[in-house]
Amino acid sequence: MPRLDAERIGLLRSLTVTVTAIRRQIEADLMAEYELPLSWFEVMSALQRQGGTMRVHDVCNSLDEVASSLSRRLDRMEEEGYVSREPAPTPADRRAVDLSLTRDGRLLWRDANVIYRRGVQRHFAHVVTDSDVHALQRVLSKLTR
Repeated sequence: MPRLDAERIGLLRSLTVTVTAIRRQIEADLMAEYELPLSWFEVMSALQRQGGTMRVHDVCNSLDEVASSLSRRLDRMEEEGYVSREPAPTPADRRAVDLSLTRDGRLLWRDANVIYRRGVQRHFAHVVTDSDVHALQRVLSKLTR
């Protein structure tokens, strides 16, 4: 096992700072065009990937967040008309809630996804070669074992 040294500590710090900066730049793009926070877009994307509806618990898992941190965001998104919450049709667990994209939410996600993808290209992907992708995937897979 490699020893912990200043270079590895610095690398972790650089990763954290770089990812945060990229996320801020992409969020600025979304905010400029649609006044849409990246965290809202990520909820919409999680729902979109699953056909538009998920249990709130599963959204939390998908975003690696706890329910308490997501609750206020979902309240605001629901107030804006982008998502709706309904009791899940599960008699075994009456606390289960389904979260769905509304029509307005789907339309906003579709339009914002263009801006998001442009942002990923402009702020990240344009400098990442295929070999970089493979190397990063290899390192990330080691970290998530």
